Amino acid sequence: MLKKIFSTMFSFSLVFSGIFTVSILDPEETKASSYNNLAGRPFMGWSSWSSIRKKPTEKNIKAAADIIAEKFKSHGYEYVNLDDYYQLDWTTKVDKYGRWVVDPKKFPNGMKAVGDYIHRKGLKFGLYVTLGIPKGAIDQNTPIEGTPYHAKDIVDFSKGQKVSFNYDNMYSIDFLKPGAQEYIDSWARLFASYGVDYLKIDGVRNQDIPDIEAWAKALKKTGRPIHVELSNNLDIKNISTWQQLSNGWRTDHDVEAYGTPTHTNWEKVSRRFGDVAEWQPHAGSGGWNDLDSLNVANGSKDGLTAVEKRSYVSLWAIAASHFVIGSDLTKLDNYGLSLLTNDEIIRVNQSGVAGKRLSKTSTTQVFYQELPDGSYNIALFNTGLTPQNISVKWDDLGFKGSAMVHDLWSHEDLGNKDSGFTASLSTHASQMIHVVPAAALTVSPASGETEVTPSKVTLNWDVQSSVDNYHVQVARDSEMAKIVFDQSVTSNSAIIRGLSTDTHYYWKVSSVADGTEQQIGIYSFHTKKTSVPTPPDWILANKNKNVSVSITWNPTAGATSYTIYRKKVDILGLDSYKPIATNLMTPNYVDKSAENGANYSYIVSAKNDIGESETSNEVQAVNHQPTIQLITFLIGFLILVIITTIFRIRRDKSKSNTVEVLLNKTA
Repeated sequence: MLKKIFSTMFSFSLVFSGIFTVSILDPEETKASSYNNLAGRPFMGWSSWSSIRKKPTEKNIKAAADIIAEKFKSHGYEYVNLDDYYQLDWTTKVDKYGRWVVDPKKFPNGMKAVGDYIHRKGLKFGLYVTLGIPKGAIDQNTPIEGTPYHAKDIVDFSKGQKVSFNYDNMYSIDFLKPGAQEYIDSWARLFASYGVDYLKIDGVRNQDIPDIEAWAKALKKTGRPIHVELSNNLDIKNISTWQQLSNGWRTDHDVEAYGTPTHTNWEKVSRRFGDVAEWQPHAGSGGWNDLDSLNVANGSKDGLTAVEKRSYVSLWAIAASHFVIGSDLTKLDNYGLSLLTNDEIIRVNQSGVAGKRLSKTSTTQVFYQELPDGSYNIALFNTGLTPQNISVKWDDLGFKGSAMVHDLWSHEDLGNKDSGFTASLSTHASQMIHVVPAAALTVSPASGETEVTPSKVTLNWDVQSSVDNYHVQVARDSEMAKIVFDQSVTSNSAIIRGLSTDTHYYWKVSSVADGTEQQIGIYSFHTKKTSVPTPPDWILANKNKNVSVSITWNPTAGATSYTIYRKKVDILGLDSYKPIATNLMTPNYVDKSAENGANYSYIVSAKNDIGESETSNEVQAVNHQPTIQLITFLIGFLILVIITTIFRIRRDKSKSNTVEVLLNKTA
């Protein structure tokens, strides 16, 4: 990412239950970049810049690779990208051919060892470079590998030094001069020898197109497939050039909130809404719009509320931006990890379709992806400062009639909607749904159907043309890992016996032709209820600036509504939980009756036709700003000391020079 170096930088270190298919396009079905055959989909991985900045080392890059392999690889993440500051100061230190030198203290075994380690994990290795030729090469007039030319022979001294983002002092190259292309060729060969699979070229401006052309030629000559990413804040007027020469382009400045204690903030994230709409027509197989990294998994260090983090990931997903984690992988929090590894959201990102903006007001935005199977992915955003309802009409999407709606974050089917959908969203919150028009879906039992008799379930689907047979699986989880039925059938029907009551089942049907299996869809049903649902696994509560409290929790299978209970938290502890909202149909609520200055705890229960569940674990409403949290804690602690300890100071008249202090404990 573009580096803005500061002399001082602070660092503190988710009725119906089911799932629809999210279609994935073949690469040739979307607009292709003319540069190479890479990036059929937006790449997924991790970058060192947001969390490590100037201090990358062989040790921490290998540690990052370990975590990506362990926690993220199964979800599609594969790149481990080392950003800037792996090299010595190039104003004086260059190799014998005038290229950057890897810092031996940071990387004692060299860069190839890092690449080899990452490759052994089944991952890909990314590296960073800026444009031009280093000052050190000019001062030493180093030879250009394999040529009779030297550094000073290829420099355009009239343009002076390029503005780079670390040590500066990179001189402009005149690519009309002999030896210029060969110099870039030698650097590309060096990167290829490290095993580089991805190269980020930083500091790209319109006047740098000759440099990018040279790098594109050089990387192709190596014979190694290398994804080329251009950074940053590129000019959309030259998009045809960026498409011809790269696999991705940064649409804006860095998402990091430099000079603050946090990785980013809502202001930095929300400015991407305009980028998504403006750049959408230019994304497709071979080249994708890059919104920058995702910084959502380091707790308060991220600088965002829980709902803002979800909106952040939702925008990147619907836009089909590269999914690049920026968080410190050694300090992951569970909530952030769940955001980054939600496979339904990842399928939206990898659908092969960049989302278009459907509507926009001063406080709302709606984006959608139209998929080749006739279904839609839709993201609704509340960008305003107050809770509000946001709607989408099926007419606006170009179809009439009803449609089945599925929540992609909670994995819950929301039922059949006649003419549209409305989301009730708190400040900066969002909802991601998958919509299947009735004309595009014919299965039985209908996806999301409840009260299905478990002793015998007959699955039916539309006949597919030119198939040999069908592969049918039934599982207890949306990821289709807990399989209870797995069978191939020759007709468009399958019978399953002996299922359990009170269970949410998912079923997948695929067509098989000439040995190739093609998924038709994933659907769900819920067998007859004989017990109450389980309570939510987690609940989050955040105080808003207008005193209200935004509460979210994960939906539970079989629940038809939720109840929120609240109690005031004070030193006496006399208050008890009382219901403040009942019959809630969605897993979120804004408590507008909270008193200014008061602290509250909340719990949630789930209900169905059988009854009400036990309550969730309690959560206390917190401010998302770390400074406010600290002040609140200190004030509370001071009050506690004053109340629990009474000081009586008596001056003994007979001992005028003494003071007697009596401490009486109240507890």
